[in-house]
Amino acid sequence: MKAGAALPHVVFSNRVIEYKIKYSHMASSLKIVVDAKDGVLVTAPLTYNAMMVNDIMQDKSIWVLEKMDYLAALAGCPVPRLFVDGEQFFYLGNRFEIKVQANEQVQHQAVIINGRQMLVEVPRSVYLEGGAGAVRNALVKWYKKQANIVINERIIFYASMIGIELAKIRIKEQKHRWGSCSEKGNLNFNWHLVMAPEQVIDYVIIHELCHLKRMDHSLAFWGLVEALMPDYKNRRRWLKKYGPVLTF
Repeated sequence: MKAGAALPHVVFSNRVIEYKIKYSHMASSLKIVVDAKDGVLVTAPLTYNAMMVNDIMQDKSIWVLEKMDYLAALAGCPVPRLFVDGEQFFYLGNRFEIKVQANEQVQHQAVIINGRQMLVEVPRSVYLEGGAGAVRNALVKWYKKQANIVINERIIFYASMIGIELAKIRIKEQKHRWGSCSEKGNLNFNWHLVMAPEQVIDYVIIHELCHLKRMDHSLAFWGLVEALMPDYKNRRRWLKKYGPVLTF
């Protein structure tokens, strides 16, 4: 689809559902995914034309809207986010309402926490050129910086407590994982993790540190986790529930 082109959509109960289509030779049937970052994504077999996809989307409208409303309730605002005033963003488990400030007095991108408000400052020239993209870039830069501070600090604390020597630690974008551990002992953590409460961040760190002792998910591995964090199941439960909206 060309940039700027209108997305295909269906209308149900006076609500417009836009969706993106990807055709795949691997698909044997139509698959619909409702995502807090990318919206409604449809994967269709090559034999399906646009009208067939649209008819199925119309039939699935109630289900799609239920998924969209569920994610919006978790996020505290409609998703995907548009990076405009009033939207909610997580930081350390709390929701903050963003306020975009773009004027000539702002010289550099910055994010400032003030009570329950997250002020996103963007130079006016940058905002006029990039719009929502400029606001998102400012937020991503700030979140990555905070993730490096918070996560590294907690890793060092727990590694010292457990008595584990660390190899390389990287905080980066990971699409499907909160953390990972290589056979060489290198640890990777998703910067989105800084949106979760500290106790949940600690659970993911403990999980990966325990992999330095056992590279599996055996009963012995979970025994190590539980010995260090008896309530780890509650923390994992929070992450499973809210994880889908810890993104933008």
